[in-house]
Amino acid sequence: MRTVARLALVAIVISGLIGGATNLPSRTAQGQTTIGEADLAIWRVKVSSPAEVSRLTSGGWDVLEGRGDDYLLVMGDSATARELEAQGFTVSVDQLLPSERPDGLFSYYGGYRTVVEHYQHLDALAAAYPDLVSVVDYGDSWRKLQNAASGYDLKAICITYKRAGDCAQNPATDKPRFVLMAAIHARELSTSEQAWRWMDFLVSRYGVDADITALLDHNEMWIIPVVNPDGREIVESGPTTPYTQRKNANTSLGSCSNPPTGSSQYGIDLNRNADFQWGGAGTSTSPCSLVYRGTSGASEPENYYLQNFLSSLFPDQRGPALSDAAPQTTTGTFITLHSYSNLVLLPWGWVECNSSACPPSQQSPNDAGLRSLAFRMSYFNGYNTGQPSEILYAASGGTDDWAYGVLGVASFTFEVGPGSGTCSGFMPAYTCQDSTFWPKNRDALIYAAKSARQPYTLSLGPSTITPTLSLTTTVVGTPITVTAPINDGTYGAIGINRPASQAIAAAEYYLDTPPWAGGAALPMAAQDGTFNSTSEVVSAQIDTTGLSVGRHTVFVRGRDDAGNWGPTTASWITVVADPSSYVYMPLIIN
Repeated sequence: MRTVARLALVAIVISGLIGGATNLPSRTAQGQTTIGEADLAIWRVKVSSPAEVSRLTSGGWDVLEGRGDDYLLVMGDSATARELEAQGFTVSVDQLLPSERPDGLFSYYGGYRTVVEHYQHLDALAAAYPDLVSVVDYGDSWRKLQNAASGYDLKAICITYKRAGDCAQNPATDKPRFVLMAAIHARELSTSEQAWRWMDFLVSRYGVDADITALLDHNEMWIIPVVNPDGREIVESGPTTPYTQRKNANTSLGSCSNPPTGSSQYGIDLNRNADFQWGGAGTSTSPCSLVYRGTSGASEPENYYLQNFLSSLFPDQRGPALSDAAPQTTTGTFITLHSYSNLVLLPWGWVECNSSACPPSQQSPNDAGLRSLAFRMSYFNGYNTGQPSEILYAASGGTDDWAYGVLGVASFTFEVGPGSGTCSGFMPAYTCQDSTFWPKNRDALIYAAKSARQPYTLSLGPSTITPTLSLTTTVVGTPITVTAPINDGTYGAIGINRPASQAIAAAEYYLDTPPWAGGAALPMAAQDGTFNSTSEVVSAQIDTTGLSVGRHTVFVRGRDDAGNWGPTTASWITVVADPSSYVYMPLIIN
């Protein structure tokens, strides 16, 4: 969803009201700064009512995901500021954006990867991990449809421990699916980098980490690293600074700036083009606008093929009416990565609420499960959590609304990166990927993946922290104690309508066969003697008598006093033969 700055690696914060002059002076701590007519800036636009928010977000300007108590942010040049003032908005400068990148802070080949490199990475993973990885081509980009020699295939990767029939584009599967997609907005470079790390993490931890191994044994992870490859190629073509292309590369409509600018560019905003609630809030009918919605829902091949692809992975699990809830047995989770502002957004995104908290009539029919899962994920990344209209602004035609509205899949948007300061912007210092973004979001993605089996129920239950074992390797017949913290308070701290924590009521473990596969539940006890708190440490003794020699998986889960079981968390024990049972034979040398 993000519609922000050309480059936010270095931003000079300035203040002052906009006048009508060609050059708009303002003062910084270093002295006098002048905004040239072609310079890009982030403008602070005051909004005093929901009607003004709607007028601004639907006016065709490049409205960003940053939001203050009484203002929204818009990117553009001096002409943009004058247009806003002419429409009655009060405008001031928030940040001036440099026209060229500082040397050494950005390099596609030394840092951010090109589309070609992302696609090479998919093929390299498939070659290195043939038992885990499959690459699929699910369609063609706009440029490729115009000329087969240009443009790109649209590619995704499936990661699971493969059995016959796994990773098929068929919704009839017993393995729940988690889909992570990135770069539907071309200029949001961090998103593809986080998808890259998620793929590498999964394949590198299989057979090493019990929880990830169990995840890939029983689930499919699907990743689309670059949804909008044509647009990303335009971004890459900037001679000194990557271009701020947000949309796809469709040049058939309008007469727009080329090369693209922060206020005019060819293409369609793919995150306003999905054909669920298309054409509503936060969109424009002007072809050069950065939020141009296109001529119809899913008019663009990138969206047409994406929707077909998602429909091939997930069954239709929700009725046609807006009030129809997906059943509690619904499977599948979906996250689309954007940047920036540190947000976890849940459906509905298209509704315009008239208060900070949307009333039930403007919430989705699965709001309890969606909101609980969103806050479970923000427990790990610390992001602000809510519906777009609650913590940002409404936007229709988005992919997450489509995936939930049409298929019933639990769907979310992550806005990766802070709204200001270090690591903010579309193209932050590359070091932010590993120093900040990946550590914050890794466990949130793991939780989303583990919840895919039944997201609307599992997210209501407590979280199980990694179990510990008194022995990780033991002789057959020797008991092992398994201990695990169970916590129902693992909800993010910032957001709208944070769910209430429940007391823990029970815990259990399974040996080798998890609960969904018919495993036998073995009870665990609260170490303090009573289940009466939202956080309990539980334990049980595992009898290894009769276990086969080798590695065994222990699955642990907890239940709250409302009857909700949370996701399982896995650990390993290794059983070895009793040396006393060995039969020693004399060695006779002839």
